[in-house]
Order: sequence, then structure tokens, then C-alpha cells
Amino acid sequence: MKYFLITGASAGIGRAMAEVFARNGHNLIIVARSEDELKSLKGELEAEYGITVEVIPCDLAEPGAGHKLYEQCRQYELEGMINNAGFGDFSLAWDMDKQKADAMLNLNVHALTELSLDFLHDYKDTDATLINVASIGGYKMFPTAVTYCATKFYVAAFTEGVAHDLQDENKPMRAKVLAPAATRTDFFEKAYTNAGLESEDEEKRDEYFPPEKLAEYAYELYQSDKVVGYVGDKFQFELRDPMFDRV
Repeated sequence: MKYFLITGASAGIGRAMAEVFARNGHNLIIVARSEDELKSLKGELEAEYGITVEVIPCDLAEPGAGHKLYEQCRQYELEGMINNAGFGDFSLAWDMDKQKADAMLNLNVHALTELSLDFLHDYKDTDATLINVASIGGYKMFPTAVTYCATKFYVAAFTEGVAHDLQDENKPMRAKVLAPAATRTDFFEKAYTNAGLESEDEEKRDEYFPPEKLAEYAYELYQSDKVVGYVGDKFQFELRDPMFDRV
């Protein structure tokens, strides 16, 4: 039995992706901090789609958590991994809380890299797929979100580079980047609140992209032969070849 591992699966984009991949018959390993929310989602998906869902509660912002999580998954055969867990912040770089910056780097960069490298080591010669969730902030720099955007630039560059190397070495494994625009989740609410700023009003958030549609785009990216799934202006979804130049 093969599984798709999805991090940050208890809410927002991760939960929506779990729903779409389950609907398409994939068994899942779902990961997030809240065991109760994961167990609730497990019950819903197994009852609705007749698939198997394994639950692993984990705080990937802890140092070394990516490697530890992967060790827990060695008992399962993976067909894919979606590194979706992450968080953002709205503040000027010199005003950003240093502990929060450390946690953001641990989650958005270190944990994603640890999981990706372990997965690549074990599955590079198989028909497996790695999808790392970046952001349009991984291709454009936004004011008051410099640190966050920098983490997503890393995600995009790292994953595109891996995709190039896999192709150059004729490996069957694929690596892909999903780059969402502003999505209707609690991401922005938490980012504003944690930065000590007033959150946006409901009308503004209603203009954001629905996570359910983004999850469908993620599955479209998974099925395609392209490397980047980019949600651009007016929320148009584009499947693209690598967007960074490589020497």
C-alpha cells in the first residue's frame, strides 16, 4: 500500500489538498500539530472515500523535526510528499521577532529541506513525486514580508534545482513547486495578529482564492509534466517549466 504524505494537513490548503488526493483514491499520511483535528479529518476521509489515512501529530517548527518525522514514515511506502506546512509574518525586517524568525526558518526552510532530502535519497529511482508549496512570494518580493518571501524564494529555487537535477540524471522521480497567490485561509489572520497589526476585514479576505480550488490546481500540477504551478494575476493558474535561470 502506497501513501501520499501531506504536512500542514489540518486546515487551509493542506486540508483541501488532503480532500482532493483522497477523492482521487490516494492513501494519506497527514501531519500537523493538532492530533484531534487530524483524527477528525481521518474519520471524514476514510468514511467518504474508502481510503486509508495515517495520522502523525508533529510540530515541524522544532529543530530537526523533519528528519524525525521522516523516520516515523519509514514503515510506509510513499508515492508522494507535499511539504505544505509553513507560516508568514508582516513586519519590517528590523521589527520582526527573532524567535518567530527562527521558527519560520525552521518550518519553511529546514523542515522542508530535511523531508525533501530524505525522500529524494530513498525514492529518486522510483515513480514518486515531491511537491513543495512556495508562494508567488517565492518569485516576487512583497513589502513588510521580506523574511517570509525569502523563505519561499528558497523553496522555489531549491525545488526547481532538484527538478533540473532529476531530469538531467534521467531519474523517474519528479519535483514540483506550487506557488499560490493570496488564499482564503487563516494564514493572513495569524500573520497580522502575530505581528501586532490589525487584521484585514472579512470583505478583503473574501477576495482571496478559495483553498479548495487551489487544491484542484495542485492535483493538476501533480498529473502534469510541468515543474511549476503558478497562480498569477486575477488568480489565473499556469503550469510552467522552471522559472529560474540555471547556469
